[in-house]
Formats: sequence, structure tokens, C-alpha cells
Amino acid sequence: MTESPEALTKSEAEALVLARVKSRCPAAELSIVSGSTSERVFGWVFEIAVSGGETSAAAMPRRVIVNRHSRQVVASSADYDVEQFVRLYEKLLADNQARSQQWCGTLPAPWPWKLWSKKSVAERAKDDGFYELGAKEGE
Repeated sequence: MTESPEALTKSEAEALVLARVKSRCPAAELSIVSGSTSERVFGWVFEIAVSGGETSAAAMPRRVIVNRHSRQVVASSADYDVEQFVRLYEKLLADNQARSQQWCGTLPAPWPWKLWSKKSVAERAKDDGFYELGAKEGE
């Protein structure tokens, strides 16, 4: 697989994770757990170690996904194992891509009750506990 010039490298992704997570709790001592990084097609899953008090540890995500293409940093409030975390994220990516490809589809409008029950990708992500660790200004 050929990477685009703007795609992150693993070391850039590690620095991005630490910067984004550190912005949530500047007093915490953070590190990426050695040997726990999992590389995937979309990027990496990093496991975060936090020291510096129980309050800091409770506010920090345990695992973080970095998308190498979009530079998106995603965590979850739920404590998923790595495989489940990745599976849910990949499902959200696939659903998002499918919806973006159908943005101008000419299918007939579904019955109103189908519209009410259909959640957006963002709503399902939120239901699964996913949230984005955004950049602060200047980052």
C-alpha cells in the first residue's frame, strides 16, 4: 500500500497522541505502553499509561486510535479490548464511507418510520462511547 505524502508516520502519530491526551490533563505523566501498539490499515491503536494520581488516570483514555490519513485521534469512554475497539471503529469508517458515496443517490425516500429509527454515524459513534480528542488552536 502506497501512502500519500500527508499520511502520518508512526512517530508523528505517537507525538500527536501524547499532545492531544496531554491537553486533557497537563499535570499527568503520560507514555505509550511499549510493545502494545497495533498497526492497522487506517493507522494505529496506542495504549496509554498514565501516572501522576488517580484523578488523572480516571480522566484519561486507556486506548487511542490515530487515523494516519485524516489525523483524527479517537478514544472511547467504554473499556473495549483492542480487537473490539478496532472492529467498532472500522465499522464506523465503512458506514461513513458508504453514506458519503450515496450522498446524491436517487433511491426513493424510505417510509417515515424508517427515517426516525436510522441513526447517523456520529450518533452511533457517540452511543458506543467514541469521542474525538481534538487539537487545540495552534496545533
